[in-house]
Amino acid sequence: MRLEALVQRTPVTVKSGASIKDAARLFAQHKIGLLVITSKEDQRRPEGVVSERDVVKAVASGKSSGDSVDSIATKELVTVQRSDSLSKGLKKMLDHNIRHLVVENYDGTLYGVVSVRDFLRERKIFEELIKEEANSYATD
Repeated sequence: MRLEALVQRTPVTVKSGASIKDAARLFAQHKIGLLVITSKEDQRRPEGVVSERDVVKAVASGKSSGDSVDSIATKELVTVQRSDSLSKGLKKMLDHNIRHLVVENYDGTLYGVVSVRDFLRERKIFEELIKEEANSYATD
């Protein structure tokens, strides 16, 4: 099974330069925990991510809700290709201590986002991860 199979819906994005308040509104509206920040010139190109936690920390530290979402974003993206294995994606999440991964198309454009919950959703996914791990040990 490939990571693209876990992507359930079109990713919710916000353009670079949008306000923290805009981001908060999108979190509430779509009931999500992560927004992908996209280039103003090309909305298919991810430039960063911002989480609900980032927004809460920003407001708690006194940032204005009118400040740019770019000021609180994570710019060093941890990404995977849509054709990557489930185990590769999960390993990246564990290695980087993150709960969301940006999934890219082969040309670096945005395909979707997967979260820890996506991995936990179905027993079938656990079975596939176990098979992948067993196969990786068999080929070592």
